[in-house]
Amino acid sequence: MNLAEALQVAISRHQAGHLVQAEQIYRQILQQQPQNVDALSLLGVIACQQGKLEEGIALYRQALSIRPEHRQARENLNLALCRQGKRLIDEAIANFNLMINFSSNNASTHLTLGGIYQEQGMLEQALYHYQQALAVNPTDPNILNRMGVVLQIQNKPNLAIHFHQRVLAMQPNNVDALISLAKARLDQGDVDAALKYADQALMVNPDHAVSRYNRSLMLLIKGDFQQGFPEYEWRLKTTEFPPCPFTQPKWDGSDLNGKTLLLHAEQGLGDTIQFIRYAAIATQKGGRVILTCHRPLMRLLSTIPGIEQIVPMGLPLPDFHVYIPLLSLPAVLGTTLDTVPAQVPYLTLPDTQFQLPPTRGSASRLKVGIVWSGGNLYKRNQTRSFSLVEYQPLLEVPDVAFYSLQKGVPQLEITDLGWKDRLVDLSEQLTDMTDTAAAIAQLDLVITVDTSVAHLAGALGKPVWVLLSHVPDWRWMDNRDDSPWYPTMRLFRQQSPGNWQEVMQRVITALQG
Repeated sequence: MNLAEALQVAISRHQAGHLVQAEQIYRQILQQQPQNVDALSLLGVIACQQGKLEEGIALYRQALSIRPEHRQARENLNLALCRQGKRLIDEAIANFNLMINFSSNNASTHLTLGGIYQEQGMLEQALYHYQQALAVNPTDPNILNRMGVVLQIQNKPNLAIHFHQRVLAMQPNNVDALISLAKARLDQGDVDAALKYADQALMVNPDHAVSRYNRSLMLLIKGDFQQGFPEYEWRLKTTEFPPCPFTQPKWDGSDLNGKTLLLHAEQGLGDTIQFIRYAAIATQKGGRVILTCHRPLMRLLSTIPGIEQIVPMGLPLPDFHVYIPLLSLPAVLGTTLDTVPAQVPYLTLPDTQFQLPPTRGSASRLKVGIVWSGGNLYKRNQTRSFSLVEYQPLLEVPDVAFYSLQKGVPQLEITDLGWKDRLVDLSEQLTDMTDTAAAIAQLDLVITVDTSVAHLAGALGKPVWVLLSHVPDWRWMDNRDDSPWYPTMRLFRQQSPGNWQEVMQRVITALQG
């Protein structure tokens, strides 16, 4: 039997799942012909199938050093590199680009490379390769959907809708296109249209977690908490939220009968501040209540009556019987728009030595705290935040002393703009949320974008004006200038996407009035 015949026998054994026999024949071929590229490449496949990625990668590289244009070896190498994680992503990208040089009209290579760029957040590069793939296969629904998704991430819902509708014109029940179109309509602020497409997707696949989760956001925006919060539980089955780290049962809201309940702060600082109000209800259920939360909140939340122990997130927990994520409490406790527990303040300031520094001018001046940027971990932070320079007209209002409550890199804008004489920078004094709360308590008003400071001021019962993007987060609902969650809050919404100047003029008018 010659080498070509031996290779076919090995491939046959390999395809049948007989890896040991196939590997033995591949190695016998390589003993006679060490530069047999097919045998090297297929031996690399077996190594990867056995979980030996490093060995497989080495074999693929060896094959490509002999024949750089070997498409299967290069594709397999790229897949193995991607499985190894970010460390080898750059090499995978370089290899895919080499494949494109060998065959520029290969749609699958452009599609795969576009997917890698998309995962890395390199959206312009992803869009370029999706466009190249689309030029080869202009009616491919997968490519069209991916184009739409990237355009949505770029905050271009009008363009995204065009691509999703092209898919639905060919495949009316394409679930991916229906889900994406629902999300794009939601990003446009058309909640009713978004619900229509979400419902259509669920008629095709009732258990599609992403569609159910997106639908929950639409219901909550409309104020339908009775349906929205139970539907919101589907978030925990999507990849957008990390898997539950606990094996104990989830609490169903019933009496605890002496058991220990763990409250789990699953999302950001603002989410924890907003939903910690439910701890007061949980502590009345006849059990022991403990909390795991972000370290910057521990000192502030230690004043909540009935929580017996607080553990920083990530550290070992004491024994407990049942748990519940904080944002699951409204569903478990049956919250409706009319039954939101909105008594404020529901946070009490711990003992603190923090004192608001004095400003020049009259002591009777109105004291206003400002924030202009949220944290970058929030995927839509660029939409909800703006540059400090947008506040310039506001800072010119007479008889007002302005204090910056901004933390992180954005607070450096005060120095960059040379505005240290326009507002007092408190950033170095705000070591945790207790210090921020102490500062807020000594102010007359807080003006902020949608960030944790808005929730903190609302929870303390302080007057707070929140500046919202054209399509804000679900919790601020739709077409209202107040919030059922915070009685002392006033909402200032963009009338058109990106137009903060008009918002600022309304804020100035309100402040002067």
